[in-house]
Amino acid sequence: MALNYVSMALLSVLVYDAVFLLLLLGIVLLLAGTKRAAFAVMKRNFIGYFSNPTGYVFLCIFVFLTSVAAFWPYEFFNANLATLDQLNYWFPMIMLVFIPAITMSIWAEEKRQGTDELLLTLPASDFDIVIGKYMAAASIFTASLLFSQLSTFTTLAILTEGSLDIGLIFTTYLGYWFVGLAMIAIGMIASFLTGNLTVGFILGALFNAPLAFASLAEAVSPSKQFAEWVQGSGIARPFDDFGRGVISSSSVFYFVLVAAVALYVCMILIGRRHWTGGKAATKWRGTTLPVLWRWSCSPWVR
Repeated sequence: MALNYVSMALLSVLVYDAVFLLLLLGIVLLLAGTKRAAFAVMKRNFIGYFSNPTGYVFLCIFVFLTSVAAFWPYEFFNANLATLDQLNYWFPMIMLVFIPAITMSIWAEEKRQGTDELLLTLPASDFDIVIGKYMAAASIFTASLLFSQLSTFTTLAILTEGSLDIGLIFTTYLGYWFVGLAMIAIGMIASFLTGNLTVGFILGALFNAPLAFASLAEAVSPSKQFAEWVQGSGIARPFDDFGRGVISSSSVFYFVLVAAVALYVCMILIGRRHWTGGKAATKWRGTTLPVLWRWSCSPWVR
């Protein structure tokens, strides 16, 4: 009987995930139909990440760290509650390692291989290139988060014999997803600033650290008002609604705004190549669409 309850709980969360993934698939199909250059960039980066063992290693490390953070602390068993409170506490620190691992190669690898010039000569706007790379990184993170969710949820379902709040678990992971979207956009800024992967990783962690550790401002700031302002600007407070099982518009707006501002900065950084390069940097912007098609279908893309 307990096995039936566990199976029903797993089936329920899979239905939630299927609906969510269908919405994301609709966005990707819309991108493929309206922004072919952005879709080609996204496909190349997504396939490239999982075409070598490093991508799978980082995915396994992420699943392992989230599982350890959720169930290793003794507070989980002392509280005797099927919640993700322990993971909520450690998740920002985990993201400071995992997000830079995704974003460090977004532009730094292009510079290292010398393919950044090819990207800049595509018949596409800077927005297409930036949004294509962003959606590739977001897709990688979404896949990793899905594996983490299934692993954590299965463990919770077995421990509770299926008696757990499925909506709470789903909204909590939805909150993790929004946190990842914001931190990925910030990590992309770091990658656009350097051509070195190690430096890109370190900068990505440093740029995201203020958002992750803003909740600790009260412990280091002598001014209570300033500490309150810093805490409100971090990711912890907007995420609290998701952690309670509530999808609030203010929290969603916060994460979307942070991602939008960071992506705009990325567009400025990539646009700087055209400003500093003069005619040489923009003379190929009139390349015909068949060139883009050949680029998206070439082995280099795959």
